[in-house]
Amino acid sequence: MNWQNLLIKGNTYFDEQQWLKAELYYKSAYSQLEGQWDYGEEHEPLIMAWVCTCHNLGTLFETQGDHEKAIGYLLQAYQEVHRTSQDESATYSLRSLAFNALKTSLQAIMSFTQKYPTCEHCLEQLARLQQTLEFEAKTLH
Repeated sequence: MNWQNLLIKGNTYFDEQQWLKAELYYKSAYSQLEGQWDYGEEHEPLIMAWVCTCHNLGTLFETQGDHEKAIGYLLQAYQEVHRTSQDESATYSLRSLAFNALKTSLQAIMSFTQKYPTCEHCLEQLARLQQTLEFEAKTLH
């Protein structure tokens, strides 16, 4: 089954509150997508699909009350797109996609931290990251 169908199935089970089945399908999609953008330009759009899959897993675990796993997937998405955006061996278009995904990932993390207790140091770091992204986005245009 391809990653698109796995996500559709995962979403269906999520909507039906069948958490274990949703997790199984989301994790299968995650495994299929993980790192495929490294294989060439035709796979570059998969990075956003992988980020969305991480966000789906984050939402799934948040819904179940497992906040540690939830934030873990959100942070993983952010860290990977940050790494890719800074990878000078990556194509310009992949780096651009990754840079755009940084804002999406950071917004998901910020939203999560507004709902659940987060240490002050982490909140300060997130605010600085957000300012840096906004500055870099203005600089690029």
